[in-house]
Amino acid sequence: MLLRTVPAQVLGTNTSVLADRPGEPGAPRECLLVDVGLGVADRLLALVEELHLRPVAVLVTHGHLDHVGEAADVARATGVPVVVHADDAYRLQDPVEGLGPQLRAMLAASYGEVPWAPPDDVRCLADGDEVVAGDLRVRAVHAPGHTEGSTLYLVEDVPDAASVAAGGLPPGTGALPEGVARTALTGDVLFAGSVGRTDLPGGDDVAMAATLREVVLALPDDTFVVPGHGPATTMAAERASNPFLARVR
Repeated sequence: MLLRTVPAQVLGTNTSVLADRPGEPGAPRECLLVDVGLGVADRLLALVEELHLRPVAVLVTHGHLDHVGEAADVARATGVPVVVHADDAYRLQDPVEGLGPQLRAMLAASYGEVPWAPPDDVRCLADGDEVVAGDLRVRAVHAPGHTEGSTLYLVEDVPDAASVAAGGLPPGTGALPEGVARTALTGDVLFAGSVGRTDLPGGDDVAMAATLREVVLALPDDTFVVPGHGPATTMAAERASNPFLARVR
């Protein structure tokens, strides 16, 4: 599997490109773009062109601005839909509002006003739905708590050697861990050593605890975890050392 991670300018969101393999000149391969954050569009589109890929959808793990900041622009530029869980679709009308007053003020002070126009084409998915790009199949798993529609994207494959050699893993990851067999893109549900916050509008402590216990801890140890921010990890490492997972067992 091809995986390339492009860190976004704002809050370092891990924007990902997924495909079964690179294309060739005149024969592009289909790909998926995941969590297109702010300040990433030009680099992302250049990478897609370099790898001879053709996007078929922009996937969203959840509707916070740092994960969808340029999703609508990239979707329009490539003529593809933005795909989000139905419970977070409303956030695409005004993702700034969903940040809460403190984060809105911080964003305005650091980056100024963020222009926003909702995507032209929004497709809603539900738990268990699959999105296909070439031979790549990505399964959506509803994981509420950080937001109502937070979603994990699961692939029964791991990044290939070429992706790793090209620096395709999230910053700070290092080498691909040995023994991993599948990949989970976890958005802001699970990070290396932490989990997503629940104090923003739409967050829910009870829902998050249930998600961590019933969805995250159900992932096999050999799952390679690509979070929405920070370095990648594995479920084996998180099960052994993540204090937030220990609390919900």
